[in-house]
Amino acid sequence: MGSPFEITAYPGGPSGAAEAAVLTAYAEIGRVEDLLTDFRDSPLSALNAAAGGAPVTVPAELFDLLEFSLGICRESGGAFDITFSAAGMLWREAFRTGVPPAGGELRKALRLVDHSKVEMDRAACSVRLPEKGMRIGLGSIGKGYGVDRAFRVLKDLGLENFCVNGAGDLRVASGPGAPRPWRVAVKNPFAKDDRAAGFMELRNGALVTSGDYERYFTHRGKKYHHIIDARTGGVRDDIASATVLASTAALANAYTISAMALGPEEGAAFLRRRRDASGVLISSAGAVINCNMKTAEFKGDKEYASNRS
Repeated sequence: MGSPFEITAYPGGPSGAAEAAVLTAYAEIGRVEDLLTDFRDSPLSALNAAAGGAPVTVPAELFDLLEFSLGICRESGGAFDITFSAAGMLWREAFRTGVPPAGGELRKALRLVDHSKVEMDRAACSVRLPEKGMRIGLGSIGKGYGVDRAFRVLKDLGLENFCVNGAGDLRVASGPGAPRPWRVAVKNPFAKDDRAAGFMELRNGALVTSGDYERYFTHRGKKYHHIIDARTGGVRDDIASATVLASTAALANAYTISAMALGPEEGAAFLRRRRDASGVLISSAGAVINCNMKTAEFKGDKEYASNRS
């Protein structure tokens, strides 16, 4: 998944049981990678290769994840769109060269971006991409799903107190006897060091932060980060980070990407409409926007503005 994963677990059973469970969870993350990758042969790659042709039968697990993802595409009004991969290939090259895609190329690729065109047949467990060149990419939700699957493995193997961390996509569990909650730092997007913007104390659930500082390049004085608004094919410069608390990492992952793509105003409205999540957005101007988050403690706007780099 192009990201480091880390699992922290506290043993509570027979000697060696926690270590064996963690190894099994890592194997599950590898299995998810093999299912969802579009960098090499996989069921998802086979679906993309068949675009413009007949429906493709896919594993039920992939079908369910695609159906779930398409629901978020609709909720976000297309700012989050798993069919963005056709245009995303141009941005993948841009991150290699440090030069953003040419406008004409990007507009052409955007003609293939439309989640509403994906044809799903649950009875046949098949998916069809109707136009040649259409592609689905699950980088915006796959890492969170991998965290969730590792979480489920650890739970099923009897662990009660653990944290699965997929490059900042976190899901934690605390048993009844845990001495304290997990304390999770949320990065200050303007600090040059590792200072936190705030902290969350979490016993169970998922917390994901996405920001413009994670992966980016600068071209002719403009910063291009990796979270693209699928409606326009471009990056926003008015939002620095989005943090979302939800029941699963896949949900939190998709919602942070949606909020970053929508920007501070639309993104805040989007999160406030969600009954299954809450969040905090930090605008590029340093404003902290609370979206139904009740348990986080953050510094004031002025301090953020002074920390901008």
